[in-house]
Amino acid sequence: MQTVTRYARPALVPGATLLVVLVGWQAVTASGLFRPDQFPTMTDTFSALGAALGTAELWGAVGATLQGWAVGLVVAAVLAIVVGAALGANDLALRSAASVIEIFKAIPAIAILPLVILVLGSTLGMKVFLIAFGAFWPLVVQVIYGVRAMDPTVSDTARALGVRGLRRFVAVTLPSASPYVATGLRIASASALILAVVAELVGGAEGIGRRILFARNAGVSAYPTMYAYILVAGALGILLTGAFFLLERKGMHWHESQRGVGTGGLKAR
Repeated sequence: MQTVTRYARPALVPGATLLVVLVGWQAVTASGLFRPDQFPTMTDTFSALGAALGTAELWGAVGATLQGWAVGLVVAAVLAIVVGAALGANDLALRSAASVIEIFKAIPAIAILPLVILVLGSTLGMKVFLIAFGAFWPLVVQVIYGVRAMDPTVSDTARALGVRGLRRFVAVTLPSASPYVATGLRIASASALILAVVAELVGGAEGIGRRILFARNAGVSAYPTMYAYILVAGALGILLTGAFFLLERKGMHWHESQRGVGTGGLKAR
C-alpha cells in the first residue's frame, strides 16, 4: 500500500491541475462565453474523440504522421551525427561552416514549406524533407558541442593507442557526444512532430493535420472532431517526449546528468 501511495503521490498535483482545466473548459464553453463555432464544449469534444478512437481513419492518420516524423527525424539524426562529428573534430572546417549553419539555423522550416510543396508536392517526401530540414540544424549544433566537449584525456589516450578512423568515431567520439545527442533528439522530436502536423495541415500530406483541416472545412458540426484530432496530436507529443526522456534516462544512466533525475535534481550521496 505504501509503495502504491509513493508512486501515486507525484501524479496527484498534475492530475488535479488537469481536472481543473477540463472543468474550466466545460464551464466556460457551456456558459455561452464562446459560440459553438468558436470553441466546442469539453463533453462534445471528448464524445467526438471517443467516436474517432474506434475508427480506422484516426489510426491511419496517426500512423501517417508518425511515419513522416520517424523517417524525417532519423534522416536528420544520421546527417547531424556524421556532419557534426566531422566539423567538431576539425577547427578549420568548423570555422568555414559556422556562418552557413547560423544562417540556415535561423530560417524557420515553415518558411520553406511553399517551395517544398512546389518541388515535391503533397507527399510523404515533402513532409520528410521539411522535418529533416527543421531538425537537422539544432541537432548538428548539439553534436558539435558534444564532440568539442570531449575530455582531452580521452582524446589523447585514443590517439596514443592508435585508435583512428571509423573505430575512433564509434568507440570514442559517439560515446563522448552521446549526452548532447540524446538531449538534442528529445528536443528535436517535439519540433519534428509540430512540423509533421504543419506539413499535413498546410501542405495537404496525409496525417493528423490533414484530418484537422477536413474537419474544419466540414462545418460547425464537425468542430468537436477537429478539436478531438488536436487533442490526439497533443497526446502524441506528450507520449513521444516522455518516451525520449525515458530512453535518455535509461541509456544515459552512466552519465552524471542523469544521476539526480527522479530525486528532485539532487545527486545521491
